[in-house]
Amino acid sequence: MRPRLLGTLAAAVAWLACAGTARAQRAVVAADADVLLGIEGGGLDHARGVRRSRTTLRLGAQGYVDEFPSHALSAALLVELEPRASAGADFRYLFRIEDAFVLHIGAVGLFAPRTLFGATAGAVYEIELADEVALDFGPVVQTFFFGSDLPERSVLWQVLGQGGVRGR
Repeated sequence: MRPRLLGTLAAAVAWLACAGTARAQRAVVAADADVLLGIEGGGLDHARGVRRSRTTLRLGAQGYVDEFPSHALSAALLVELEPRASAGADFRYLFRIEDAFVLHIGAVGLFAPRTLFGATAGAVYEIELADEVALDFGPVVQTFFFGSDLPERSVLWQVLGQGGVRGR
């Protein structure tokens, strides 16, 4: 029994010594900056109805593993510029359907001066300007269903256009 075990170990060591090196996965990170504009609605009393949405600046990063480039994660800082200032963040899962077309879904939250939390979904079309730079634009739908800035018994929604630049 002992010679069989030693023979198996010797064969395993020889096989490992002859095996080629494996290529490691590499993380790819890109920065992006977008402006979001559109319409919003929901709420009660004076907030009821459809109106122009808040103008929002989105500054973020997205990353993926080079072995799976069609699946990515994104995190961004949100700054609402007007009609009143507020700050928050969003987190998205991105799925690249084609080289230039991406779908995304995720969570969005505004933290200051009051809170709003909800979901976001959309699509992005990218136009490559160079190897490392692209313009992106597309629709985004957001709904807010929790937070201190949410009127009681209501849901706020936004239908937005997003446009900006992405670079690696």
